[in-house]
Amino acid sequence: MTSFDLKRPPSADEALGMAWWNILKPSERVYWLTKAGHACNVANAWAAFKRHQAYPTNSSSQDTS
Repeated sequence: MTSFDLKRPPSADEALGMAWWNILKPSERVYWLTKAGHACNVANAWAAFKRHQAYPTNSSSQDTS
């Protein structure tokens, strides 16, 4: 990450990801961080959520939150 990255406003997708993260319950955050894999961070959890929305394979209650 460069200093430019820290000064720019978030992209539309980044803003959606932050809003999504902020409404999750702690247990849902854990679930999506686990889905993100070994490099788990909020951006990876957001990407895992979007992949799941595009290609749902398991319909647990947490998958759609």
